[in-house]
Amino acid sequence: MENQVEIIKQVNDQDVMDSRDVAKMIGKIHRHLMRDIRRYINDLEESPKLDSRKFFIESSYESQQGKTLPCYLLTKQGCEFVANKFTGKKGTIFTATYVGLFNQYQEEHNGKLIGSKDKKLTKDNLEFKREWLLEMKRQNDNKEHQLRNEDAKIWLELADRADEYGETRMALDMRNDVIGMMTRLPISGREEYSASQIGEKLGVSPLQIGKWGNILGIKSDHHLSYKTAEGAWRYYPKAVELFQKNQFKIQEDFFD
Repeated sequence: MENQVEIIKQVNDQDVMDSRDVAKMIGKIHRHLMRDIRRYINDLEESPKLDSRKFFIESSYESQQGKTLPCYLLTKQGCEFVANKFTGKKGTIFTATYVGLFNQYQEEHNGKLIGSKDKKLTKDNLEFKREWLLEMKRQNDNKEHQLRNEDAKIWLELADRADEYGETRMALDMRNDVIGMMTRLPISGREEYSASQIGEKLGVSPLQIGKWGNILGIKSDHHLSYKTAEGAWRYYPKAVELFQKNQFKIQEDFFD
């Protein structure tokens, strides 16, 4: 993925946002958002009064491997369409983000095509987007912890029921499962992690973690990682933080 991605640009006299940026803003894997957009387009095309191109415009981009891959450009109406599919705080924050970006773009450029010096985000917009992404990460982490704790409670209740039926071994296995569940990532108690553990957390393969360990310079920093006598890499908590900060890039590279 490109290092510098324009958040708002003009195509055919329409202000648009790249679906890759939208996917990051709503915390969704890009190919999953693409699948949803195709479904939205099919729904829109069932009505002769609606033009899907006023919402979503087919486009493409070049991946890090030099492949030409599909994406969509979302107009302000398209962003609104996507936002309406989300409920609660996530939908509210995304709506506030895209409305703010589109409005500021229109104020700065007054509907005209932008010059090369104007293509970067302003400092305020970058900070606004950063705060939004941090908020999304906090929500996702909290949701993950909540679901994990709910699962643990159910397992413990089942273990108690197994004891009542005299299934001592089953009850012990269930309680051991809970112990394992409560000691997983994200970083807290453990001091080092394998590529498999980090890959499971980010939804990618251990090989992808190894690849990005090189890209991010983690493997070359002994404060972040080390290689065991068996040739396996182990990563310290600071390295895990770097992987998590680059989660979107790692996932997009993995699924491209």
